Amino acid sequence: MKENKKEALTQFHRTNILQAAEKLFLEKGVENTTVDTIAKAADYSKATLYVYFKNKEEIISSITLVAMQLFHHTVREALSKNTDFIKQYHALCESMVDFQRNYPLYFDSLLKEINVDIDLPSTPKVYQDIFEAGEKINMEIGSLLRKGIEQGHVRTDIRVIETVFIFWAGISGALRMAIQKEAYLSKFIGVTKNEFLQYSFETLLKSITNK
Repeated sequence: MKENKKEALTQFHRTNILQAAEKLFLEKGVENTTVDTIAKAADYSKATLYVYFKNKEEIISSITLVAMQLFHHTVREALSKNTDFIKQYHALCESMVDFQRNYPLYFDSLLKEINVDIDLPSTPKVYQDIFEAGEKINMEIGSLLRKGIEQGHVRTDIRVIETVFIFWAGISGALRMAIQKEAYLSKFIGVTKNEFLQYSFETLLKSITNK
């Protein structure tokens, strides 16, 4: 019982620190946020913060893990609403749009480099958990592509694993472009951000579907 209370208290303090860090990362950016400012914002001493996190990198990694797990849940929920590949594909795209809008920091975390040295004894568990969460997301998207092949929508010659990463790059890249170039798209091309995104998603889909 005492151990459970201790774990609950540890989780409480870790959550407080992570919430303070997330707010600062959004306001100031990750690079401009220090352990000192995180500790101050969370109302802890720097020494106390180090009881729960070894360094700033572990804080960032813990936020990345939360992002990965939440996005995995988001993807599964989006894909569960339909059985048709085309509808599932568009649901996946829209889920990424909503995720970026609702969790911009988490969305950026999804695109960070992942530590792949998961078999080394020296690799912290959080990196192993991040890797596993990422693999679950990739498996969901891979299963979607295989379903598209089975249903006759997707070309049989695609390499599924590589295509999963092309989807990641294409959808996330279009999202970032739409956000950063929204004014340009409207003024010089005459399309809204949403129109640009829908065209991007359709173009990406056409690149792998049967003619």
